[in-house]
Amino acid sequence: MHELTPYEQLLKRLHVAHLESDYAREALTQWYHLLHGNKLSSVNMESFQAMTGLKLRDEDGTLLEKLPPIQRWLNRILALRIATQNAIFDEYMGLIQARIDAAREAGTLDVGVETIRAEQIITRSEQTLRTDPVTGAETRLLRLELHLRPRVMHWKRLMQIWDGTREIAYLWNSRSKRVALKVPSWSITDEEGRIVPMCQLVRPTGGTRMQEIAMWASLWKEIDRDEFQQLWEAEAIDAEAKVDIETVNVATGLLLPVWHRLPQDDVRVWRIDDGQGISIIGRLIPPAAMAELQSAFGLDGTVQLTAAELSAAAHKGTGIAIPGLGGATLATALVNGSRRLEIRNYRPEDRERLKAHGVFSEVIQYKTRLFIPLDRSNEIIEAILATTRV
Repeated sequence: MHELTPYEQLLKRLHVAHLESDYAREALTQWYHLLHGNKLSSVNMESFQAMTGLKLRDEDGTLLEKLPPIQRWLNRILALRIATQNAIFDEYMGLIQARIDAAREAGTLDVGVETIRAEQIITRSEQTLRTDPVTGAETRLLRLELHLRPRVMHWKRLMQIWDGTREIAYLWNSRSKRVALKVPSWSITDEEGRIVPMCQLVRPTGGTRMQEIAMWASLWKEIDRDEFQQLWEAEAIDAEAKVDIETVNVATGLLLPVWHRLPQDDVRVWRIDDGQGISIIGRLIPPAAMAELQSAFGLDGTVQLTAAELSAAAHKGTGIAIPGLGGATLATALVNGSRRLEIRNYRPEDRERLKAHGVFSEVIQYKTRLFIPLDRSNEIIEAILATTRV
């Protein structure tokens, strides 16, 4: 049986985070900064530059603004000793996995599905991006409210995937009264370069990842397998009866003439239909790209993102500007091993006003940083938006 090389292992593990994705590019940028800060255990800056021949610093010792792209980085690493390759790949994958986790939690993870089947499609707004001067065909920006049935995993399918796997645990949460199957998962690398052991909690409608130490300190407790099976099936049946509501922005119509002006992070064409005659084909526009898109096409900017959309964009890892807050952005950060939702680049005069809405501050390395409690994030962001949009 062919033994996978480190590079093949990397490609296999990347699955949704392929080499041209935002996840991979952003993780590499952070890896370079951690290397420069001497925070990686796999290799230090001097050794890496000597082994690969890549120049990463200028004459003053400052990290270059234009760093080697991922393909060149990979090509140079593949010339290193296998043990060094594996050590670097493990840390790099940890950085990618942290971004995938954030995207999964926000519901923005690209899982390769190109058709969205909705129970109901409601058009909330419609704007014309371009009208073809010859044919009159239009390119439009639609804001759609989608009513979606959750994807539910029943007990039989759960066991087909995980039965016989080592280190699984049947868990029940005393607060939420929900169940989850704990399974092994990849570790992540935090912003300080530390390895954080993680586990995955598989639930009937999806899954989340959390730190091993945090999971055992939480309200999740092991229960008997038979009791777990009964609770799992009851929860799965209950979930099948519910409908989730999601808002998306779609560029549709004559796309080819404006293709290069649309966001290039995800160039797939999606089909959204309700199975009853309504079918929309177009490109999904992520919330973080909406302001730039409207500006590029000279629109009035009337599409106002919801708190959920802002939070989702922040969790994707790129950050997003908070409307009306003087250039402040919403982004995620790993602080002391836990994920935080942070307001960055805020104006000093806005600090107390933001704290009055539920934001809390913390002094880290002599700098006051502002964070939003995750369990009340949408509520607090909505309160902030209510004041900035007056």
